[in-house]
Amino acid sequence: MNFEHPSEAVGSHFEVVEGYARFFAKPEVRLRFLKNTLALQASCGERLGNTLGRWKRLRKSKLYERLLAFSLYGVIFREIAKLLPSDSGGQRGLLRLHTEAPLSARVFYRCYQARHALCVLAVVACVVLVAEGYRAAAWSVARANTYLAGRYQSVQKIYAVDAASRQGAVAGSLPSYQPEKVWLVEQGEGFERYSNGARIISSLAVENRPRHFYAFKPGGTEAVGGAQTSPVGIVYHTSESDLLPFVEGNSDSIETRSKNLLDYVRKNKSYNYLIDRFGQVYRVVPDGETAYHAGNSVWSDGRVTYVGLNESFIGVCFETKADVGDGGEQLTEAQILAGRLLTQVLRSRYQLDDANCVTHGLVSVNPSNERICFHHDWAHGFPFEAMGLSDKYKVPPASVAELGFTYDDDIVRQIGGSLWPGVAAAEDAFAKRAAESQAKREELRDRMRSVYRERMELQGALQPGAQDKEDSSKEAGR
Repeated sequence: MNFEHPSEAVGSHFEVVEGYARFFAKPEVRLRFLKNTLALQASCGERLGNTLGRWKRLRKSKLYERLLAFSLYGVIFREIAKLLPSDSGGQRGLLRLHTEAPLSARVFYRCYQARHALCVLAVVACVVLVAEGYRAAAWSVARANTYLAGRYQSVQKIYAVDAASRQGAVAGSLPSYQPEKVWLVEQGEGFERYSNGARIISSLAVENRPRHFYAFKPGGTEAVGGAQTSPVGIVYHTSESDLLPFVEGNSDSIETRSKNLLDYVRKNKSYNYLIDRFGQVYRVVPDGETAYHAGNSVWSDGRVTYVGLNESFIGVCFETKADVGDGGEQLTEAQILAGRLLTQVLRSRYQLDDANCVTHGLVSVNPSNERICFHHDWAHGFPFEAMGLSDKYKVPPASVAELGFTYDDDIVRQIGGSLWPGVAAAEDAFAKRAAESQAKREELRDRMRSVYRERMELQGALQPGAQDKEDSSKEAGR
């Protein structure tokens, strides 16, 4: 159909309707069909024209003609279906529809006849498409979850098994230590700020007695020079306090426990510094004063030997535990970074030798039973590299190599089943000394333990009336 004017469309519609009317045998039915169909089509055309009245160009387009044609055929088929029961010859007349009607009309009519079945098929197709789409989405999500779970487990395994490598990676991404680039930038009320980014909270510091100590020549009780008052090293500790999982929901509880720990440490003057789990650095006892952190202890930098390291070494404590269990987080990244920055500040301020930056587990001794590792915090696992320090686990401890202290199976069990590598090297060094002096090992041990006791007495005499307090702060639940 191609209509240039509405009157042409009406005439063309009449011809189409008249062609279908011939299929009715009864004249009265045929007339009724013509009248009803044309009236309905005119009404449809009017409504369509009103709807598209604003778009005149659209009314002149092929699309408008198609819409009129579809509406016409829809009316025709409805009227045919309605009038067939009243016309006995209509069914026979419709048989000629296949040969006399246009192809489009025949197709349209067949679709109209099968409209109910087509609707059912459409519904079924929609259900199938939705089901397949859901299954595909579920499959994709399952695959994604499997992949992510595998990745997460791999990361978790790497974190738990290779913590030392992780800490090494942190160290490798940080600049090397340069003492000339670390200085005090600002000192305000209750805080200090340094050029490397370290910030120390100083408002809670408590006073104690000044430092006085000797450095001894290896193998004897002769002091090198007179009494010293400036710290020569750092001993790193764990607080051994209870830890909550380090997650956002525990923030308030973590801070409460850190506050309680800080109160306890200040009361007992246990350390010079405390680093909480959020990486905040608190000065507890001033650097020039003694904190009761190391008790009976021995360390040598290879040139001289120090005993009773409370007097000579600064005590730095991390809020953590020596053993946090499988997969536990011994240090947070904030603590690692804060520890590194504090180490740089202290080394720069007092020209501390790397050789004298060590952990409590490596220096602690028990003179009553002549054993090493009386306290075993950081007997394993301290991130020396992340702190910018050399690995002291490889260094032969003076308590064994020089003084002949030993260990037993209970100590080995307490620190996880094995000693650090330096102990074996220290035992070999002590055996070599005994052979060179042509003395039995036990005889040399007895002599050197006497040396240790005499050194402690000499150092204690520098503080008349001072009572050495062994570090008793390592208790759970403070």
